[in-house]
Amino acid sequence: MTTNRQHSDETTIWEGTTWPLGCLSPLCCNSVRWKITNKRIDYASGCCGSSEHTVDVRRITDLDFHRSCLQMCSGRGTLTIHAADHPPICITTFGMRGIYTKLKEVWLSTKSVVAVV
Repeated sequence: MTTNRQHSDETTIWEGTTWPLGCLSPLCCNSVRWKITNKRIDYASGCCGSSEHTVDVRRITDLDFHRSCLQMCSGRGTLTIHAADHPPICITTFGMRGIYTKLKEVWLSTKSVVAVV
């Protein structure tokens, strides 16, 4: 029996859906469902979520945030996540500045933790 419980120390930073092709995304099966936690980044894309990916936060090598003047006026932005052995992940949606700040804090705190063997 499989369960979808989160570990008690895992908290959700952001969960949502992006539409890369705007209003045509549902017709082209081109939406992306996202879940960013303090442990991992999960996303499903393709027709009916046919492709699923997970990136561990510890694998992140760099984070970028960018927004144009129009995006700034509308409260949107683009978060780019660079991870080891994974192509860059770009998320463009509303409220991305706050998500970038939270993810950056989590990422920096995981970098400062020293593993004890």
